[in-house]
Amino acid sequence: MEKSYPKISVVIPSFNQGAYIEETILSIINQEYPNVEIIIIDGGSTDSTISIIKKYSNSIHYFISEKDKGQAHALNKGFAVATGDICSFLNSDDIYIGNIFWEIGRLYLDNNFKWVSSDILIGYSKEN
Repeated sequence: MEKSYPKISVVIPSFNQGAYIEETILSIINQEYPNVEIIIIDGGSTDSTISIIKKYSNSIHYFISEKDKGQAHALNKGFAVATGDICSFLNSDDIYIGNIFWEIGRLYLDNNFKWVSSDILIGYSKEN
């Protein structure tokens, strides 16, 4: 019997990140990982953030936009509703690259890890 991949919950705290959040969301959707939960906690954005989030509403599992007490508060709110076997967060101006969800899912099945951390790649675009 084939093992099913663990659910990965991604909490995205956001506030007025309309210039970046679409690329952030697409970096998750484009993984084509079969068991992912996208949670966006927005601090009451007044730019294009909300309209971009609504554009991808079919892929977003939980979304709220209301004034909060900053990033840590937003993360706590997001993790409170997360249902994944693996929980992560991604800033609304960052992206996941490659097939990282598939790799993390495989490593989780093979090793049943408790914590994962990684280096951060810095550049101006995915190409760099």
